[in-house]
Amino acid sequence: MTCSQRPLAVYRRAEFLTSQYRLRPASAQDQHLMFGWRSDGETARFLSGSAPKSIEDQLAWFESVRRDASYSYHIIEYQNVPIGFTSMFNADPSEHEAEWGVVLGEHKGQGLVRLIAPLCCICAFRFAELENIYSCVNHNNGAAMRKMEQLGATLFEKPSSYRKNGELLFRINADEFKKTLITLADAGSAGADELDVEMRIVETAP
Repeated sequence: MTCSQRPLAVYRRAEFLTSQYRLRPASAQDQHLMFGWRSDGETARFLSGSAPKSIEDQLAWFESVRRDASYSYHIIEYQNVPIGFTSMFNADPSEHEAEWGVVLGEHKGQGLVRLIAPLCCICAFRFAELENIYSCVNHNNGAAMRKMEQLGATLFEKPSSYRKNGELLFRINADEFKKTLITLADAGSAGADELDVEMRIVETAP
């Protein structure tokens, strides 16, 4: 396998599709959207990284991470409408692990997003071939902690440069996550259909 064909490199250039969802590589044209989501007051207080102070800061940040192979950002669309993004950072192909997160916009309280976290996990484990993903969660964010538990995550005290005071670090293991998929599939055929993911390469991706 050449460098360009390694799973994490393929993941960065891929989009992931189900019948209603699409995860596509973020581009410079998406940065006004991402800036709005990252700088939203309700969202920003739970972010591990600092929220951008201006669109110029957002564009500069994206240009830096776009050039870093250990970072991946995908826009999440539901029925062709962008509703948030998923991030993968500090990816370590030698250890088959990365830090990971999801940021949702105005639709975050609606039922349509209930499958986004497991869908993003499927993409990370199946197509990036990771064994563990780590996620920092603010200790006041009860909804996020419950979601971590539903994904089969456990608390893990691994050092992280992104973890701020008051944050907990969760680890989701690929094998443990597979067990949660059985529960999701049993919850109804609609959930099972939305977790049937197709991957294809986007030639214009960074």
